[in-house]
Amino acid sequence: MAQAEFDPQELSPEQFVQLVKSADDAQIVEAIHTGGTERSLAQIFTGMVESYKGGNDDADIQWVVTDDGAEHRWVTAVHDGEAEVRHGDADSPKVTLTTDLVSFVKMIAGVAHGTSLFMSGKLKLTGDMMFAMKIESMFERPSS
Repeated sequence: MAQAEFDPQELSPEQFVQLVKSADDAQIVEAIHTGGTERSLAQIFTGMVESYKGGNDDADIQWVVTDDGAEHRWVTAVHDGEAEVRHGDADSPKVTLTTDLVSFVKMIAGVAHGTSLFMSGKLKLTGDMMFAMKIESMFERPSS
């Protein structure tokens, strides 16, 4: 994936999934870094808001995405049938999910599943495990 192929502001969710499916781990990292890690994560989390299915959940989900020794912390807040995201920390998260950049991108794209990542040690969680198990079903995945 060359820089011209990956601009998180320009890709549709379907194009993003297709790129992740066709790339190896090194290409994913290179593409994210080329687009800017924070900028890329911001676009991914914005897409989560747009894909939220709604419901009666009342929770802040803390995400910690690690990359080259840095922690990128984001919150997905689902309250009153709506979702919003913000950079930073939740005051009282219902669950905290910690994973590396490649695993996170693959999970969001539907190439890897949270349960498998958790079982392999690539996804760590603290908090409400039962709630964590339903997070993937709360968001519509783009088709590719």
